Amino acid sequence: MKARWLAVPLLLLLIVLRDHPEPRPRHQAEWLEAGAIQLRTVRAGTGDTTLFLLHGYGESLLAYRVLFDRLATQFRVVAVDLPGFGLSDKPDGPYDYQTMMSQLGSYMERHIAGPSVIVGHSMGGQLAAGLAMRHPDRVVATVLIAPAGHGLSPWHSAMTGEPADLVGWLNVPIAYLMPIHAPDWLEEAEARRGYDPLADPRYRSTATRVLKEFDFSALEGQLENLKQPTLLIWGRLDPTIPLSTGEGMAAQIPCNRFIVLDRTLHRPHQTAPDTVFRAIVGFLKDPLPCSHGSAPPH
Repeated sequence: MKARWLAVPLLLLLIVLRDHPEPRPRHQAEWLEAGAIQLRTVRAGTGDTTLFLLHGYGESLLAYRVLFDRLATQFRVVAVDLPGFGLSDKPDGPYDYQTMMSQLGSYMERHIAGPSVIVGHSMGGQLAAGLAMRHPDRVVATVLIAPAGHGLSPWHSAMTGEPADLVGWLNVPIAYLMPIHAPDWLEEAEARRGYDPLADPRYRSTATRVLKEFDFSALEGQLENLKQPTLLIWGRLDPTIPLSTGEGMAAQIPCNRFIVLDRTLHRPHQTAPDTVFRAIVGFLKDPLPCSHGSAPPH
């Protein structure tokens, strides 16, 4: 008799589990061509204008996870792993600024239709500004979050060039602090799910080669050519690219809105996503009266 009574709740539990299966991830990863390589991509949202999200050094598209979903409620959004990072291809190289610019430009031409707003953080911010200057007919605005381009702090600059060999080794365990998989959010092909940067010597090589080959000062003397409306977001306590660098860059960009967040370090889009989201939406819905090209979406 007791066994029968125990069977009843077990049966009810099985019915509930069958009727309420484990939720599927919200997004599906894709691998799309960028020149001769493929970049892991996630896309969502609708709209005539695409927000193209580029992460910083040593990270992946998951750096934008929280911001991505919020932006996708109002815009069409595309995020990628930069060449050599995350689950994107890791060729032998090169990994200099101009090569990455060409790869991302090819990606835009092939996979992003219509006008775009490029959102970039740190190294991705430098690439965002460069793409805007190179493709003024396609890019209607930029959002630059503590972008590189005018150099790094003295301590971080000391890690580029030859000392990058050590930093490349250190960057691999850093990947565990910033995971490149999110199975509850991003579905991946079965063959990709087990990718582990610690077990991939190409990942360590990429981390090293970027620091050796990528010019983090390549925008010096060029920002006066960034004519699109630009939103600059900076953390007042940024130790990687100091606020003083941001102030100097803002003085050179012809049409910009500069927002400084107190008690914030180098990743405000991760530590203060609500504030950054409101800033981006406000900027795009109330565009600056710049003379260049089309206005951002509003």
